[in-house]
Amino acid sequence: MEKEELGSNIERDFEVIYNEFRLKLYKHIFGIIGEKTGSLSATEYFAAEVVYLLGSPTVTEFAEYLNISSPNAAYKVRSLIDKGYLVKTRTEDKRSYRLSVTEKFTRYYHKEDSYGAYITKLLEKRLTAEELAYVEKIFRRYIEQINMEKEKEGKDNA
Repeated sequence: MEKEELGSNIERDFEVIYNEFRLKLYKHIFGIIGEKTGSLSATEYFAAEVVYLLGSPTVTEFAEYLNISSPNAAYKVRSLIDKGYLVKTRTEDKRSYRLSVTEKFTRYYHKEDSYGAYITKLLEKRLTAEELAYVEKIFRRYIEQINMEKEKEGKDNA
C-alpha cells in the first residue's frame, strides 16, 4: 500500500475514533447535567473542563485560549465559582489569580471512568504486549506532533 493511501486510511480511522470519543463525552455530559439549581450547563461544563485541562490558568490565559473577551471570561468564571466548580487562588506575587477546579467538578469529570480507560482495558485483553508497545509508540509520536503544533501556535501568537 502506498504511503499516501496509508495516510488517508489513518486519517479516516482517526476520525472514527475521535468522533466516537466525542459522542461518548457528550452522552456523559448530558447524562450528568441537570436542570436543578447549581447544576452545570453544557457550556459551563466545557468552560470548567478547559480550566482543568489548561492546569490552573489565569482568567486572562483562559480568555485568550478560548478566544473570548476578558469580561465574558470573567462572567463565566464568576458563575462557576458561585456554583462551587472553580476557585481562584492568588499568585505568589499577588498580581493575579490562578483558576482551578474543585472536587465538586472532579466528581462530574470521572477521569478514572473515562471511555479511553475502558477501551484501553479491552485492548489490553485483545493485544499482545508487543502490539501494545507499538500502539504506545505510535501514540507518543502523535503526542510529539501535537506538542510541536502547540509550540508553533504559541510562536505564531507571540
